[in-house]
Formats: sequence, structure tokens, C-alpha cells
Amino acid sequence: MENMVYNIISWVGLTICIGAFFIKDVFWLRLATLIGCSLLFVYYSHIAIPQGVISNLLVLLINAYYLVRFASARRKALNASKITSPGSPVLTTDN
Repeated sequence: MENMVYNIISWVGLTICIGAFFIKDVFWLRLATLIGCSLLFVYYSHIAIPQGVISNLLVLLINAYYLVRFASARRKALNASKITSPGSPVLTTDN
């Protein structure tokens, strides 16, 4: 039964990773790849295949890094739009 669960995890992870090739939006592409590689990482860790563990861990970390950068840039853009949105006072440095 345990092997069946890990086999399902591997098939779901593989399906998500292959499906990511059809995603055009970069955010969703990276998120799908992150999830798929996480599942494949769990599977390869379970069956003790070092190449699978390392490759999926690297892809997972790369996608996590870019998702954090994306979230940071989005947060900065939202903060900037709140400062300069219509109806709110505009801060100037002119005296």
C-alpha cells in the first residue's frame, strides 16, 4: 500500500511538471513546477535515487527563489500604487 501511495505521488508530480510546459503565465508556470518537483523530490527520496533527489531539489529551489522575487516585486508595486493612488495625498519634497 505504501508503494502505491508513492507511485501516485510520482505520477501526479510528473503530470504537473509536464503540464507546466503548456502554461504561458510565468507565475503559474513556476508554481506548477515547484509543486511537481516537490512531489517528485518526495518520490525520489523514498526510492533513494540521488540523481532524482538532487535534480528535483535544484529545480525546486530555483523556482522557489524566483517566486519569492516575484512576490517581493509585486509587494513593492502594490505599495507604490497605494502611495500614488488618486484620492490620497501625494507626498512631495518641494519646499
